Amino acid sequence: MASDKSRAVYGIDLGTTYSCISQVDKYDQAVVLRNFEGDATTPSVVYFESETNVIVGKEAKNMLPVEPEKTVSFIKRQIGVDAAFDKATNTTPYHLDPAEISALILKKLVQDANDLGDNPEPIKDVVITCPAYFGNKERLQTKQAGEAAGLNVLGIINEPTAAAISYGLKVDERRTILVYDLGGGTFDVTIIVVNGGAIKVVATGGDHKLGGVDWDTELAKYVLNMFNSQNGTSYEFETLPANAKFDLLLNAENWKKNLTARQTAKINFSFEGKSVNFDLPRETFNAITEERLNDTIEATRKIIDIAKGKGYNNIDEIILVGGSSKMPQIKERVESEFGLPTHINDPDECVAKGAAIYAMNAAYAQAIVDYEENGGERPAPLMIDQTRVVNVTSKTYGLGLVDDMVGNMIFANSTLPVSRKRVFQTVMDNQTAVILPIYESDFTDEEADATVEARFCTLATEDMSELKLTGNHPRGTEINVTFSIDNEGILSVNATRGSDVIDFQLKVAGVKSEEELKKSQNFIAAVNV
Repeated sequence: MASDKSRAVYGIDLGTTYSCISQVDKYDQAVVLRNFEGDATTPSVVYFESETNVIVGKEAKNMLPVEPEKTVSFIKRQIGVDAAFDKATNTTPYHLDPAEISALILKKLVQDANDLGDNPEPIKDVVITCPAYFGNKERLQTKQAGEAAGLNVLGIINEPTAAAISYGLKVDERRTILVYDLGGGTFDVTIIVVNGGAIKVVATGGDHKLGGVDWDTELAKYVLNMFNSQNGTSYEFETLPANAKFDLLLNAENWKKNLTARQTAKINFSFEGKSVNFDLPRETFNAITEERLNDTIEATRKIIDIAKGKGYNNIDEIILVGGSSKMPQIKERVESEFGLPTHINDPDECVAKGAAIYAMNAAYAQAIVDYEENGGERPAPLMIDQTRVVNVTSKTYGLGLVDDMVGNMIFANSTLPVSRKRVFQTVMDNQTAVILPIYESDFTDEEADATVEARFCTLATEDMSELKLTGNHPRGTEINVTFSIDNEGILSVNATRGSDVIDFQLKVAGVKSEEELKKSQNFIAAVNV
């Protein structure tokens, strides 16, 4: 049985639409800790009664059609969006950025678990999950969300990897599995080799703007068209008042859930004294959302092709995770497209449970190190397989060059940790500084250099990436640049000129300085949740 110290760690699935916290209990079983409302998952919605008093969860979600201007949802889709972190211009209440709003969600999860659980000490040490395709900026901002909530973030782990950890405990032999993870707001597809406690990620990809809410939106638009047809109106979904739009979306989510359990849903929607009532067959719902499902199938095929290029030609089975994967159309289509056995694996809770198992393994490993270094009582062995994870990066990283070129250094789906060095040269005589713009992209072909495109993300702006050179140097002076990515998928950059190490620290736009993070921590601590 694990020691109390190694069990005092938690896994958090910080989801776009719902979030969840888990712990490995005294029987070494991963269990979800329920919230104050008695639910296993908490809606990732925040309602601001005032700057210092907020409501998070089910009650907040109910306020979306009532006071939408005071309510924030789907904030995870704004992680990594620079404009959303510009407090002077963003539209969230009190100009909070996505990391701070995410911190309020985390505070609610932890606060409820502390109040309702039998934890001997307040929850502090956590592992937080994120979509596998999250890049460097999104991972750093997710980590800072946890830190802003007053937590010690032991690590960031990919959602499909966490799901595979939970699933892998049930597997006795080596298997190659495809994790199809359709959440409320994001989609991941990852191919993983599971062999007992060993998890090796082969290839990963996804779309951070594709999830169950897009099925809700398609259904909402269809119902609005039926409303217009029956009432002689001409409303458009995009221009509906915010309260009406959220009311329609919340209803659409419930109709979608009804269609998961039944063949027909009763549609009843009213707006401005008019209404529409009709029966919606599941087949019609499948038809109006087929394009969204096609998007997931296309993304899945791309990852299968990448895995084949790395020598992984056979997949043994597919596991479906994420709440939206419960829609019958998902299992039916995935099985028909790929002809593989498909299982729904605890879709709402397996990610948080896998993160908790990963966290406990990390804490246990540290406890062993402490014992070996300092003595004392040796930690009791774990009753579950120790987990070993080999991950990959989902993005390609390169250095900006002259003439709008980028020199790619580390390519997507490289095994982590990874480090690559490349020699660059100055282009002018007497040059006293160089600019090191760091680019992130979705390139999967290992091209040495490429033209910068609109789809590239610049991690560091010019004023953040200037590298000072001491003295004057001739044109062609060599600068050695090294890119390194750790097991969490977080990038670091350093540079040398000859034997001299150049003082350069990568600063990423939208990632808080220590001073900014401290301000966020103080603010979140003062907010009543």
